[in-house]
Formats: sequence, structure tokens, C-alpha cells
Amino acid sequence: MLPTILLVSAVIFFFAYRIYGSFLSNRCGLDDTIQTPAIEKEDGVDYSPARASVLFGHHFSSIAGAGPIVGPILAATYFGWGPTWVWILVGAIFVGGVHDFGSAFMSLRHGGRSIADVMKSLVGGKAGKLFLLFVLLALVYVIIVFLDLTASTFTKQPAVASASGWFILVAVLFGMLLRSGKFSLRSLALLFFPLTFLGLLIGHYFPAPILSKDVWISLTLLYCFCAAVLPVGVLLQPRDFLSAGFLYAILALGALGMLVAGESLQLPIFLGWESEKLGMLVPFLFITVACGACSGFHSIVASGTTSKQIRKESDTRRVTYGSMLLEGVLAVFALACVAVLSVGERESGGTPVGIFAAGASKFFSALGVPAHLGVEFAMLAISTFLLTTLDTCTRLTRFLIEEFFNWRNQASRYFGTIGALLLPALLVFQSFPGPDGSLQPVWKAIWPLFGATNQLLAAFALLTFVVYLRMRGARYGFALWPAVLMIIMPMIALGWMYWNNGANSLIGATSLVMFALGCYLTFVSWRQVRTNKLNLD
Repeated sequence: MLPTILLVSAVIFFFAYRIYGSFLSNRCGLDDTIQTPAIEKEDGVDYSPARASVLFGHHFSSIAGAGPIVGPILAATYFGWGPTWVWILVGAIFVGGVHDFGSAFMSLRHGGRSIADVMKSLVGGKAGKLFLLFVLLALVYVIIVFLDLTASTFTKQPAVASASGWFILVAVLFGMLLRSGKFSLRSLALLFFPLTFLGLLIGHYFPAPILSKDVWISLTLLYCFCAAVLPVGVLLQPRDFLSAGFLYAILALGALGMLVAGESLQLPIFLGWESEKLGMLVPFLFITVACGACSGFHSIVASGTTSKQIRKESDTRRVTYGSMLLEGVLAVFALACVAVLSVGERESGGTPVGIFAAGASKFFSALGVPAHLGVEFAMLAISTFLLTTLDTCTRLTRFLIEEFFNWRNQASRYFGTIGALLLPALLVFQSFPGPDGSLQPVWKAIWPLFGATNQLLAAFALLTFVVYLRMRGARYGFALWPAVLMIIMPMIALGWMYWNNGANSLIGATSLVMFALGCYLTFVSWRQVRTNKLNLD
């Protein structure tokens, strides 16, 4: 059953890429005769044209993180694997894929500017500035979360820390040789992919020194600064191309392991319309799955680092829509990892990341891979994505600071990056009393809000895409219906959280503010759409 689910999903995504991906390209009018921002503004630092295969690795690694793993596992645990699987398929193809594609496409046609700056041009200055501040706060929050998660992983598993360090060194060497022009990408890939996986053994036999979590946070902050100011060809492009290799290996070995193992489903197909921990299936299934189907964070990446590296417009389909569909495959695999575990095994796994590692190692062990090595392999892949998303977020935050102050020069490259990391550096060391009175990281205090605000960000990006298509005189129904869906779900969730927590609580008050912001930006955007005669599908 498990191999069938993964195979059917892969086939559906393949045909979606060929058919619906072609539709998106034709409807938006991708044109390779138009010079992209990467060519027009090439500076060797942020604007740098990249091969589609290399850029695909960067975009996928940046948008993935732990999102397509954590979300589907939580959703399946609380609602069952059936509705989670259906939403991953439908969401990735018709919602998330359109969202990612549209965000990158609009940025390409607006000089590589962020989705927030594009909204300012299309919808209005006040709305654009509010959206930009909203995106900035969301990015700061993501940086804080991933700093904490990365440091926690390195503290608990020093082998993963040393393997990650090895991986960074290999990526820098790979990028150096690739930029020299003396070697082909294929020949370097054949050499450096094995070197990358060698990090597993290095981490296993030479684990990093045992350091405190605060020390790892400080070291990770330093890494983020360096990675965000370096030219993209030095670390970002080569590292992300190689990191995608971890995904390919996990999916290939996992799928083969499923066929050999013959494991049965241990998780029910449907667990009910309501979960005591999450709430009603509608809207919380959609919000919980998040990156596995649609995530607002993707619009920031697509219109940030990615749009500044696209060499020709036709690459947009492969890099953005293709990455979203591949993320859907990863989400289905994560779904299989939790579905194959018994209740006791899921409880032993603890966190969703631990559950994913336990399920993946179960498939790997069917191929003769020792269980402990399989867990380390899965954890290394996740930590690689965490680091990738972390330093990409830092660079994206710097871009937004530059846009907000209309400040882009050599000084902004360094001081803007310091500004991007300043607030996360102050907050990541802080603790906040939880509902039971115990101290917890500050990001956990507002974690219930993250899913809803992330999906609200996706709604704003889709609404901006609708406005853009309308202004071009293009038919936009294919973008409107996903936008409406992504507005309704987070708005219901925010209203539910306000009702349950009250205006005097941090979550309740923030939910009310986000709800009001959602209403305002939706009204302003829709008013812009309605200025002329509708042109729906």
C-alpha cells in the first residue's frame, strides 16, 4: 500500500508538471527574449544568473526546510493520512505551485523586487508597506525558530554538527571549481556528491565537541552573517545544489526500501473531523500541512534570492513549479514515514523530525543500512535544509531592509545583514512562560500563530498575482480561487484563536491584529481587481 501511494503521487505530480505547468507558462506568457534581472543587474553577489539545475537545488533547499516533513506528520497524526494525502496533492498542484510560480514571475517582471515591493507597486504604497513589515516580522520569526532548532540538533547530535561543517567545506570547494570554468557540472557532480555523503561517516566517527546550545546559537549566527554577505556563487548556489542530493537519495532509498520491506499502514486513514490538540479539520488541516501544499514563505524566496538568479524566463516553471511538486513528493514520503510506525514507535520518536527519522530508517534498514546510521542520515538531511533556509532567510531579510529604506550599496550588504540578525540574536536567547508556567523559547509562545500567518502571507501573494494578471488583461481565475481558499482558511483560524484565547493574551491580541490586517489587505487588493471589468476563466 505504501509504495502504491508514493508511486501514484509521483505519477500525478509528473503529469501535473507537464500539463498544468505548461498551462501556467502559456497563460503568463513566459518570454526568453526578455532580459531577466539576473542578466540585467548582474553584480556577482546577489544578482547572478545560474543554470536551472543549480538554481533548482537552491530554491528547493530554501523552501523545504523541515516544513514538508513536520506539517504532514502532524496533520496525519491528528486527522489521518487520507485527508492529509489529498490536500498535499491538490494543494501542491493547484495552490502552492501557482503561488510559487506567480511570485517568481511577478518579481522577474519587476526587476527582481520582493513580493512586498511588487504589492506596493500594484496595490498601493500603504498596503505595500504594511505587507513589507508583515513579511519582515515573519522572516525574523523564521530565523529565530530555525536558529533554535539547528542549535538544538547540534547539541543533541554532535555527529550531525560535524557532518554539516564538512558539507559546507565541500560546497565551497565545489563552487570554486565550478566557477573556474575548467570542469563541467556533470563531472563535478559525480565527484562531489560522494564527497558530500562521506560527511555521514565523518560525522559518525568524528563527532563535533559537545557544546552548549547557546554556543551553537552564537556559531550559527556567525555562519548566517558570512553566508548572507558572500556572493551567491561562493556558497549558496553550490551548497544548495549538493544539498538537493540528500533529498534525492532519501527519496530513492526510501522508495526502494518500501518495496523491499513490505510494511503495512499503522495509521488510520481518517481520525475524525476534530482534534483535541489542533481543532477542526477545516481549517487546521490546511494550515498544519503548510509547506507540503502551500506556504507563504515560498513567495519570499521565489521573489527574493531565486528571481535574482533565473537566467531565462522559461526556467521559472522548472525551478518554482517543479520544486513545489517535488516538495509534495517529500511531503508524501514524510506521510509514509509516520504511517508505517506504531503508536509506541511514534511516541518514542517524540518530535515530528524524530518520527520522520525513525520511519525513514525503517525503510533504509530493509536495504541493509544500520538503523542508527539511517537515523543520522535523515537528521543530517534535515539539518542541511535548516541551515539552507536559515541563511537564505538572513539574505532575504537584508533585501527587504534595503527595499524599505531604498538603500542598496556595499554598506547595506554588511550593515543590512547585521540589522537582519540583530533582533533574532536578542530574542533567541530569551525564554517566555508557557501555559503551564514553565519557561520555553520565545518562538514557542506564539507558535500556534505561525501556521495561520504563514498561510495569510500566501493569500496576499496570490491576491497580488491576481491584481497583476488583471492589470495585464490576462484571465486570472486559476489564481483567484486558490487566493480565496488561502484567505478563508487562515482567517477562520485567526478568529478561532482570538475567540479561545481572548484579547488580553499574547496569542489572542496578535490574532486580532493579523485578522484586521488580513481584512484590510484583502479589501484593498480586491478593490484594485474590481476597477475594471472582470476577466475570469
